[in-house]
Amino acid sequence: MKKFVLFVAGMAAVALVQAQSPAPATHISFEVKPYKNQWVYLAYYYGGIKALADSAFLNADSKGVIKTSKPLPQGIYLLASPNKSILFEMMMGEDQTFSVQADTSDIEGSLKFSGSSENDLFASYTNFLAPRAKQADSLQRTMGSLSPQAAQQAGNTLQQLNQQIMQYRQKLMDEHPQSLLALMFKTLKNVNYPPKLAQPLTRQDTIAQYRFGKDHYWDDVDFMDGRLVRTPVFENKLADYLENWVSPEADSVIFEFNWMIALGRNDDEMFRYLISYFVDHYMYPKIMGQDKVFLHVYEQYLSGDKPKADFLNAQQMKIIRDRAYMLMANQLGTKAWDMNLPDPTGKMQSMYNLKAAYTIVAFWDVHCGKCKEDMPKMDTLFQQKWKAKNVQVYAVMVNESSLNDWKPFIEKLNSKWIHVHQPADMRAAEEKAGTPNFRQLYDMRSTPTLFLLDADKRIIAKNIGLNDLDKLLEQKFLK
Repeated sequence: MKKFVLFVAGMAAVALVQAQSPAPATHISFEVKPYKNQWVYLAYYYGGIKALADSAFLNADSKGVIKTSKPLPQGIYLLASPNKSILFEMMMGEDQTFSVQADTSDIEGSLKFSGSSENDLFASYTNFLAPRAKQADSLQRTMGSLSPQAAQQAGNTLQQLNQQIMQYRQKLMDEHPQSLLALMFKTLKNVNYPPKLAQPLTRQDTIAQYRFGKDHYWDDVDFMDGRLVRTPVFENKLADYLENWVSPEADSVIFEFNWMIALGRNDDEMFRYLISYFVDHYMYPKIMGQDKVFLHVYEQYLSGDKPKADFLNAQQMKIIRDRAYMLMANQLGTKAWDMNLPDPTGKMQSMYNLKAAYTIVAFWDVHCGKCKEDMPKMDTLFQQKWKAKNVQVYAVMVNESSLNDWKPFIEKLNSKWIHVHQPADMRAAEEKAGTPNFRQLYDMRSTPTLFLLDADKRIIAKNIGLNDLDKLLEQKFLK
């Protein structure tokens, strides 16, 4: 059985019980054998996580009840065993008064719902799917060992099985368009390409296929249906779209967010989810520069005394606000803040006084193992390639308690850089005055941290690795 942890993580920590429309309270009766005098747990999907909704104590007859004064948000729920293993899924629709029976010795054969049309549809589909999925799995596992003729026949059988499943789904969507299962199937649908684009033959065909696919990716998905948030399929579809169909530039991602939130803001659940998703994924992005997406979400919906998105608690807002302020000062294309710090002799050295085609700003610590490895490598690159191209290095030693080891290290390094540090009294004075220092202005969270600036001290790259920095400079030199 699959294991999972019942928790509410990060930005998904939103209020669980929200009345969507007048409806009777939730009342679900459970009989789950062989558990006796034990707790079982009701969990729900929220995007990519599974979180605790409620629990039921099973008595000596393996029976228990979950009751709530307000209906649970609609979506896909799971029942978990006393040791938090997933037992089965269920649909939570408008009618939340029903009963469930199951025996863990044969979940598929014993699972039975009474009084729930949503779960009747789900059970029927599961019974239809199970033998076909088993047959398809068996065929796929043996494909590699089959003769060409047998493999072709197996492929045809797989195609037929897939067509049967697609036909079943379409029939259900036609007959029960408002059901949760229909909502799931619509979300799972792939783009239906016209025949001339199904198998692209030329580069123009490939481009046309991409454009058609992107234009029709969301055709059957309703961003004003908050039930999608509490399913295991919507976040996967969103992640696939942003990763494989959208250009990684921040402005392209912002464009997608804007139209999604314009629709999603009409449903409270979807609005919360989209804000949470884009904050979570772009607060510390994998791709340089995409933190601009996070700042856009913050400035439009989370900033000010009365933010448009007001569902977050004080602790969450502080984390987001602090991160936003940290990033505002170092966006790509903006001018880097000047630093005026003393060198080993005590002479003040302003970063802006460096006249260079490119300036590398290196934040490092003499006691950092990675720094000890990278600084000599960087000096070799500087001496062999960068110096001749009018590149300068402004190296900031960030640990004021390491000054006794700093000077011997840089003397041994013998680099022709500008080496500076911030004395403890200077840092204390800045903190007392409430003045942001380089740790905030340059988002300096670890060492080494490298920035690349142009001749006007505008930020070209930030938090970049040494190898990537060298490749980027080579590209710049070619231009």
